[in-house]
Amino acid sequence: MVFWLLLPAFSFAQSEVADTDYRNFPIIVSLQFHNFALPFHDLGSNFMHVGISLGTEVSFNGKQNWVQQFQAGYYLNKEMGNGFFTYTQTVFRPTVFSNFYPEIKAGIGWQRTFHPVDAYKFEDGSYVPTPGGKSQLIVPLGVSVGYNKYSEQTYLSPFVSFQVVPSLFYNDGIPLSFYSLFQVGTRIHLKY
Repeated sequence: MVFWLLLPAFSFAQSEVADTDYRNFPIIVSLQFHNFALPFHDLGSNFMHVGISLGTEVSFNGKQNWVQQFQAGYYLNKEMGNGFFTYTQTVFRPTVFSNFYPEIKAGIGWQRTFHPVDAYKFEDGSYVPTPGGKSQLIVPLGVSVGYNKYSEQTYLSPFVSFQVVPSLFYNDGIPLSFYSLFQVGTRIHLKY
């Protein structure tokens, strides 16, 4: 609802230069903090479990305002288990003032979480080790702010992002769980 209310404000405030000069396939690098928690609850805990991600994006219209991102990452979490993920998101990124932009993004992906300690299951009257971890379907939903000053040379476009990540199939007792991602990173637009 808020998105549709703010859309008219963003549509006429865009900078023509920032939206017409764009290079596909920048390298997206971010330092991230991963947390298993309800959205917006105990925000300080969002900075406990560090990870990294790497990705790229491609524009739908040759501009930076509508893109499809592709990301893969790894995080360390000694309480819930380390894991890795891959996802894609559709991103709306209008330039609102002097190369600064907000960003709204939503997508779908896959996450694999490993057991933090040895895990066992009851089978044939005794407990036996169970390997691996748990695969989950994830739906990352995020907001970001950033700066994108186009250059003919290689240039950086830094951003800060917060994402709420609902995940399905955590276990039989908890079919839906939530993660959060706080990311600080940059898009590296290489000169080809």
